[in-house]
Amino acid sequence: MAGTTRKPKRPGKARTEIPIQPAQVPPRIATLPENPVEKRLTGILAVCLRELIDDLGAEPAWLPEYQPSGDSEELLAASVGFHGNKLRGSIILAGQPRVFARLYPFPTLHNPPDLADWAREMANQAVGRFKNRVLAYGLAVSVSEPKSVPAEDLRVARTKKLIEIPMAIGIEDMRLDALIEFDVGPGFELAEQPVTQKGPALPEGSIVLF
Repeated sequence: MAGTTRKPKRPGKARTEIPIQPAQVPPRIATLPENPVEKRLTGILAVCLRELIDDLGAEPAWLPEYQPSGDSEELLAASVGFHGNKLRGSIILAGQPRVFARLYPFPTLHNPPDLADWAREMANQAVGRFKNRVLAYGLAVSVSEPKSVPAEDLRVARTKKLIEIPMAIGIEDMRLDALIEFDVGPGFELAEQPVTQKGPALPEGSIVLF
């Protein structure tokens, strides 16, 4: 990406770290876990994803109902896994190529983007923000390398209902799916209030392309 410049961003909004309670989970997520800790984790990850899309210059809107994409649609999908003490999870971002093109932050006139690569980077950034956010609550997580997900594998997972928490996000006339899974082990705990004010190693929104 040498020699490229990012698209101008809207003025940044000040953000204050506050405890995320179940009530703060976006109300239009179709399926929420019953476990209150998983619900809080879902809320944190949803907020991180919303902030990422906002920082990329779009206005995300939670869609009222989740409907899997049709088999005829061309899809790009990328996944990132993460794990910590008594916790494993993953997120898959999936959508038509044009939604990833809309969120691509670099000029594309002379450098057509590799949208599959950008989909992986978006998933990586969402989980990176999640990692930074939960660290304030005393939870350290490690993040795996982002991977592309074949569209057929994604449809099989949906058919078998392997995805626990599906979210649909409207971006203009497009849709981005966020498919989240958590595996919380016995005795897992997440602090109710931030326990540290230590900042992230990289600013939120930093771009590291793979």
